[in-house]
Amino acid sequence: MIAPMAKIRVLGPSSRLSAVIALFQEIGAIHIESAPAEIRRLQSDIPVIRRHVLDPAAQQTRATLETALEKVRQLLLVLPSIPEGREGEGIRDLVPEPPGADPLKAVNVQLDTLSARAVSLVADLKRHQDEQSLFSRYDKVLKVLAPLIGMVRESRELECTGLILSSKEAAVVSLLEDALSLLTDGRFEILYREVDKETLAALLIFPVEKAAEARTLLWEKNIGELRLPASVAEKPLPEALEIIARRQAELPPAIREIETSLAGMSREWRGPLLGLRRWLGNRIERIRASGSFYETHATFLFHGWVPESELARLEKAIAEAFGDLVIVERLPIEKLEKESVPVVLRNRPAVRPFEIFTRVLPLPRYGTIDPTPLVAFFFPLFYGIIIGDIGYGILLLGIARLVRWRYGRNPLISDATAVFSWAALSAVAWGFAYGELFGDIGERLGLRPLLFGRMGDFRKILLFALGIGVAHVFLGVGLGIYTAVRRGRLGEVVSKAAGLAFLVAVAAAIAGSAGWAPPVALYIGLVGIPVSVLMMVLGGGAGAAMEAHNLLNIFSYLRITGIGVASVSLAYTANRLVPLVGIPALGILAALTLHAINLAFCVLSPTIQAIRLHYVEFFENFFIGGGRAYQPFRTIA
Repeated sequence: MIAPMAKIRVLGPSSRLSAVIALFQEIGAIHIESAPAEIRRLQSDIPVIRRHVLDPAAQQTRATLETALEKVRQLLLVLPSIPEGREGEGIRDLVPEPPGADPLKAVNVQLDTLSARAVSLVADLKRHQDEQSLFSRYDKVLKVLAPLIGMVRESRELECTGLILSSKEAAVVSLLEDALSLLTDGRFEILYREVDKETLAALLIFPVEKAAEARTLLWEKNIGELRLPASVAEKPLPEALEIIARRQAELPPAIREIETSLAGMSREWRGPLLGLRRWLGNRIERIRASGSFYETHATFLFHGWVPESELARLEKAIAEAFGDLVIVERLPIEKLEKESVPVVLRNRPAVRPFEIFTRVLPLPRYGTIDPTPLVAFFFPLFYGIIIGDIGYGILLLGIARLVRWRYGRNPLISDATAVFSWAALSAVAWGFAYGELFGDIGERLGLRPLLFGRMGDFRKILLFALGIGVAHVFLGVGLGIYTAVRRGRLGEVVSKAAGLAFLVAVAAAIAGSAGWAPPVALYIGLVGIPVSVLMMVLGGGAGAAMEAHNLLNIFSYLRITGIGVASVSLAYTANRLVPLVGIPALGILAALTLHAINLAFCVLSPTIQAIRLHYVEFFENFFIGGGRAYQPFRTIA
C-alpha cells in the first residue's frame, strides 16, 4: 500500500542549522522539498527570505571533502578486495587526531601517502605483468632454439639469427639455402626445429663478415627473422635469449612479492578507507542538503515530507535535541500538489516479495492504488488454477525452498522464491480441487476432484475461466471508479461506470438470446449497449469508448484453463508412455523425461500468462503511474 505522507515545515535559529541537518540525516525519514510552493508566497510577504548559500569557509570544506572522497575512491579501486576486511568508522580509524589539528588536512596527507605507495606498487605490477606477457610469447621458440645456440656460443667468428617459418614457407627454404651457399661460399648452416604443427624455428649460422649481406638476403626472400623485444633487440641473439630466459625466471617471484604487498596494504587500510568513504559521503550530503534550506538573517526555514508513521518520532527527536528552539509544523496538502507527493510503498512481509512484479512499473501516484496486494492475492491464484497438480506443486515448492536456502542472501532471489512458494502451495490446493497428482496418477490412487476434473467437461472449464475474467475485470473497473472519485474526476467516473454497464448489457443480450434468461433480457441488453457507449463518450470523450474493449479482455482469461488443460494433457500422455513402450525401463525413462519437460513448462508459461493478465487486462482499468519516489535524506550505508 501507499503510505500516508505528512507535509512539514521546520523553523529554527540559523546557528542550529548544521546540527538540525545532522539530526535529519541520522533520523533518515525526511524527503527534502527543494522548491516548495509555499516559499514563493512567503517571499512575497517576507522579501528577506532567501535560499541558504554556503559561505566561503563551507565551500572550501566541501571542496576538501570531495577531494578526499575522490582519493579514497581511487584507492579502493586500486587495492584488491579482502573479504574479511573490517570496515572502519572514518577519520578516527584512519589517522589519529592530535589536539588542535585539522583532521581533514591530516586525512589528505595520509591519503596522499597511501596513494603514492599504492600507485607505485600498481605501476610496478603492471610493468612486470606486461613484460611477462611479452616474454611468454617467446617460450616455445626459446625452448627450441636454446640448445642450438649453445653450439655456437663460444665462436667469435660466427654470427647467428633466429628464423620463424610457417608451414606454407617450406618451399622457400631450398631457395634460401642455395642463395646463402653462393653468398658465403658454402660457409653457413641452418638448424631446424619444429615449434608446433604450423610453425618451424630455425637457427641460421654464418660468418660475421657476411652478416649485412645475409640479413639483406632474408629481407629479399621475405623470410621473417625472430623479432625480439625492444629491451634486448640490440643484443646478439644468444645473449638476448639468455636475458629473456633469466627474466622469465625472475618475474613470477617479483609479481608475487608486489601482489603480497598490495594485499597486505589492503588488509591494513581497506576497512578504514571504507569507513572514511562513508563518513566523507555523509558530510558532503549534509552540505548539499543545506542548499534546500531557506533563511533570513537569523532563522532557517525548511519544507519536506515524512511518512505519517514517522512524524511522531521526528517531532520527539527534535524536541529532545533542541527544545523550543526548533519548531516542526504540519501543513495541509493542497489539492494541486497531491499528485506530486513523494510515494513510499509499505506492504506487509507476506505481500512485499510480490513487489518484484510491480517494481518494473512506474510508481503509482500518491492517492491512487498500489497494485502489489492485489498481485499477491491473484498471481498465486491464477498460477495454481493453471498448474492444478499436487505433484508438480510439491516439486515446485521444494525447488523454491532449495533455491532460497542456497541463494537466499540475494534480495531478488529471496523475493522470487517467496512468490513461487505461495504459487506452488496454490498449485497443490487446486490439485486437490481437480483431483490431479502427476496427471491421472491421483485418479488411479483413488483421488477424486473436489471441484471438477479438467479432462472432463470442457464447457464447465471454459465458463469457469470466463467467470474469473468477469470478476477480475469488474474489480479492476471498480477500483478505477474508486480512484477517479478520490481524484475528483467526475467524467472518468461516468465513463468507467458506463463501461461496466456496457459489459452487463452485452451479458444480458447474450443470455436473453441463448435462452439462459427471460426474453426481456435481450431487449434490455440491446437498448443498454448504445446507451452505455453514449455515456462513455459524454463522460470522457471519444477515447473513453475504449472502455468497451474490456469485453475482449474477459475472453483473454480463457488462457488460464487453456494452458492448464495443455499441461494436464502432457502429464496424461507421459503416464501412458510406460505401457506403450515395450521395455519398462525405457518407458519409465520416457515418462520421467516428459514430466520434466512439463515441469519446466509449469515454471515459465503460467508465470508469464498470470502476470500478463495483471499488466494488460487488470492494471489498465485503475493503475495510474508517474508517482514521485520518496528519497529520504539519510546516512549513507
